[in-house]
Amino acid sequence: MNGCDIIPEILLILLMAVSAIVVVSRLWQDAIISIGILLLILAFGGLILQVLVRLRRLEEQAVQRERMLRSNLEDLGRQLIAKQDHTSQTVIEAVESIKMRMYR
Repeated sequence: MNGCDIIPEILLILLMAVSAIVVVSRLWQDAIISIGILLLILAFGGLILQVLVRLRRLEEQAVQRERMLRSNLEDLGRQLIAKQDHTSQTVIEAVESIKMRMYR
């Protein structure tokens, strides 16, 4: 995941923070309240951004696990086919051996 993927979210967080400052400064015109609201909105936006990043990371991990499981299942299938071929060949040889003994 690169930084370009989260640029829209960062822009929305900044827009949310600026709009909160504008609204608060118009209502109370108090710098302490404006700064507090700005920090609150930035913290909330950062929390949302962190959740989005973790969700994307979980999606990537799920895709990797799916690929790994698919690869393992294909390998397991090939191994089972090889064992089945070996077992059938052993059975065929045993049957041929029994036939030869019966005809003697």
